[in-house]
Amino acid sequence: MKKIVVLLLAFVTIALAESADRTGPYIAVGGGYAVFNDDNRMGSEPIDPTYNLNLIGGAFINKYLSVELGFDYYDTFTNDMQDTTDIYIFDAAAKAHYPFWKERIDLYAAFGAGGIAWKETLDGVTQEDNSGVLKGDVGIGFRTLDWLTLNMGYRRYFFTLDQVDNSGVVTQHYKMDLSSAYVNIEVQF
Repeated sequence: MKKIVVLLLAFVTIALAESADRTGPYIAVGGGYAVFNDDNRMGSEPIDPTYNLNLIGGAFINKYLSVELGFDYYDTFTNDMQDTTDIYIFDAAAKAHYPFWKERIDLYAAFGAGGIAWKETLDGVTQEDNSGVLKGDVGIGFRTLDWLTLNMGYRRYFFTLDQVDNSGVVTQHYKMDLSSAYVNIEVQF
């Protein structure tokens, strides 16, 4: 019963709201559930899914376009051989918006690039590495107040790693990706 009342109140709030101003800066904080495909780099599948936290700062240029900087932290990924990978990602993205229903619902898609840093322990040996990363992001936002939005989406990062031997010859090329279903709260100033 409580869920029905909450959903009804949310529906009425959005339905009766006036259109929102979509210009200016915003910050967003959230988290999600992440899956890491390491192209069998750890040598053992599956890698257990984990959780992530994200922090975003951006600015609406107009109601159809925004730019943002993001930071994602991923809890430790572990495989069944207890090898681990810790991942951090910094990125910049352009985000296209399609607001409708008095600009209270927002479909969006983002594309960006950045850097990924990770620390991994494979067979008891710990090493750190980094790479460039491409980002794709799609989702839907529900603007309940002029300054508050709940975003739900799917984010995916693509990156590569070349393993080299002591003479500098590439011995293995890994094509990896990291996916996350997330929810975040966005506050616009």
